[in-house]
Amino acid sequence: DDYGDGKPAKKVAPKHYLVRDFHLERRIPTQYIPQLMMEILCVGDSINLDGKNQSSSSEPICKSAVMVRQTATKGAIMLRLNRDEEWITEMQYFLGRFKKEYVDEGIIPEDNFFWESGGERYHKFLERTKELSESVEFVAFIDHQKIQRVVFENGVKGEIPLFLDEVDLEDED
Repeated sequence: DDYGDGKPAKKVAPKHYLVRDFHLERRIPTQYIPQLMMEILCVGDSINLDGKNQSSSSEPICKSAVMVRQTATKGAIMLRLNRDEEWITEMQYFLGRFKKEYVDEGIIPEDNFFWESGGERYHKFLERTKELSESVEFVAFIDHQKIQRVVFENGVKGEIPLFLDEVDLEDED
């Protein structure tokens, strides 16, 4: 058997999978904080989803981001990260510095490029990132049984409703 290119198919070892069954913590991992804050910054006051006239206030419309973290077996958790202007200002400072020192100069950054040169300011920024990660607002927990999953019956994708509220659940007595 081949893939249509005239060459024999390669034999592939069977795949093994491991489901890591973590408990959902009421925190956002620190590596997601920059992404969420950048999204909050970019949305800022550039759009008004309510369609109302924008006020003359300089206060941004986007004041938070909601993250849903879902596991294969434990359900999902919704968490809110509130906008932090001081953190965003520091993020912009370090992004600007990275651009100037590495991108503009065409230099490949070394590992932990600001650890030494960023000084106490950088260390405080990292500490604040950790604090933000652990101080998010809990919004909701969604039980595993309430999450729509793809259903396979006898190896064939089964017909399933799009929304769980359209499912008729029979009481088992």
